[in-house]
Amino acid sequence: MTISKVGFALGNVVGMYLAQNYDVPNIAKKLEDIKRDVEARKKPPSDK
Repeated sequence: MTISKVGFALGNVVGMYLAQNYDVPNIAKKLEDIKRDVEARKKPPSDK
């Protein structure tokens, strides 16, 4: 195995361990929440 394959495999194992044993936040869900918050805070266009 090359060093990149070993690094990839090790990263996967560490990621699975962390996901199972710690409360890892869902980044995609957080980004969607931020997008919704930004859209809600936008001012409506004025009719002037």
